[in-house]
Amino acid sequence: YCLAFSLSSALVSGFTLTMGLLKVGVPKTWDESKKNLGYIRNAGVRQFISTYNRVKDLRGDELLWGDEIEYGVFHVDPETKKVRLSLRAKEIMDELNRKELENKQIVEGCNWVPEYGAWMVEATPHRPYTGFTTDLLRVERNMRLRRKRILTVLNENEIAPTVSAFPMIGAQGDDGCVPAVPVGGSRTLSDYIGDGIINPHPRFGTLTANIRERRGSKVSIRVPLFRDVNTPEFANFEATPHGDVDGCCGSDTQQLWRYGKGDFSEEKYGTDFVIVGCSKSSRDEEIEEASDMVTMKKWLVDVRCEGCMGLFYRSAPGVIVPDADWPRNG
Repeated sequence: YCLAFSLSSALVSGFTLTMGLLKVGVPKTWDESKKNLGYIRNAGVRQFISTYNRVKDLRGDELLWGDEIEYGVFHVDPETKKVRLSLRAKEIMDELNRKELENKQIVEGCNWVPEYGAWMVEATPHRPYTGFTTDLLRVERNMRLRRKRILTVLNENEIAPTVSAFPMIGAQGDDGCVPAVPVGGSRTLSDYIGDGIINPHPRFGTLTANIRERRGSKVSIRVPLFRDVNTPEFANFEATPHGDVDGCCGSDTQQLWRYGKGDFSEEKYGTDFVIVGCSKSSRDEEIEEASDMVTMKKWLVDVRCEGCMGLFYRSAPGVIVPDADWPRNG
């Protein structure tokens, strides 16, 4: 947790400890940042050494700690019961902080700060807890206070559960939030979400773009569908090769998925063919020639062929697509 200290008077008769720190500025793009990386590293080391030398001899310093809760603000359609992201986090946060300022004479308060998503609000206690046992009693009381206060600023048909992720994000296309935003954008270049669901604070959009530019590609979120009796898309496919009905190869084995970056078989087969299979070990393919370990089942899958068995991801609800460039799994 970041603790910001501010003196309330020149006489230092009292002070306020505010939880959370996020300044507004103009972040640099990745290309702009690269020329300053050396300075930033050196300055960081110097600051650490300076801080260490300043506090290394402190004894009996007061313990200050806190907690943070993330609320997801969602809109529930009263007729269809469809749940969408409500992109009002900044509006809600600003209103709550305004009310906190108006009632700052109340000792126990809350602090509302931005989070990554435009539907997310993060809340901390206005004052950190200390080392007294009585402060343990403040934790739940302050959490309940935060819950009561955020409920006062929600619109009709809005809810704000304490969750950090929305299960349907990216699966609803242009109809996934209120107000609606189109899929894609210069920040994410995403095929599933729009830049509009990112918090408008300049830090978050720049962070997204810089991660993508630094790694040279988008972060792959696609996950393979395992051949299993509980996977609906495989309901009409041929029976599993062998083993019990709990998995593709039996409960004592693993299903291997060798593909994407770091896959040694890509050099041999390219991106058109991928080795998948079931094995006693996730490293079978690397060591099988040098040991007595036996791979129970292995396939060389032609991913150019539509409908190829065993290698799919969901591109949309109920739609599966063959692809070779997935994140490594198994």
